[in-house]
Amino acid sequence: MDEETAHDQADLIPLMLQHLHAPLVGTSYVRGVLPAPGGADAVRVAVGPVSAVGTGELTLYEFPLLVGEDCVTAYDVIGMLRTLCGEGGRSAGTGTGAVMGMPLVRVEPAVVPRADETAADRGLRLVRTLVGATCFDENHSTDPLLHGFLFLDQDRVRLYFRADGLPGVTAADVRTTGALTALIAALPSLVRGEVEQMVADDGDPHCARVLDVTYW
Repeated sequence: MDEETAHDQADLIPLMLQHLHAPLVGTSYVRGVLPAPGGADAVRVAVGPVSAVGTGELTLYEFPLLVGEDCVTAYDVIGMLRTLCGEGGRSAGTGTGAVMGMPLVRVEPAVVPRADETAADRGLRLVRTLVGATCFDENHSTDPLLHGFLFLDQDRVRLYFRADGLPGVTAADVRTTGALTALIAALPSLVRGEVEQMVADDGDPHCARVLDVTYW
């Protein structure tokens, strides 16, 4: 296995962890993420009920990490797993016996449609990206610094920041739909620079002011 393949496999794990406790669909949960044997450029995901007491209750899906010149991302894998599990799954790929008591299904990404992202997926992606910018800065010098969040409904999240030059906590209300990549890039300057657009929220004791960027 080359180092790039190992890192590609490892990068999938953090994004799959949420489905240890939140189902992919129905009663199907992620129960494991395994490197494909023999250095193959692939990853295997074990799926089954959260109540499983043995691997015999799980199905092992193998996904290539590269299709042509396109990388298969964790979001692709989650979308395909939702489709497979929603359809019963095992017939939507090539069955190749069993591994550790689990039926092994080799998935062909070209023929398995990705289920749409949910509102929770989008919200989690937004928060995870912003948290990552802080967690990897050992001095916590990120400005503004995210240190809280609250989902107001299925499509809105309030993010709480500490920003240099602004006393107390500044909150920003954002939607989890739309151009998230552009919004994430713009948030630091919006939180620091749109003071005149901020208002107090007497119903929220966790912040001094709120910036509404749900229009983004």
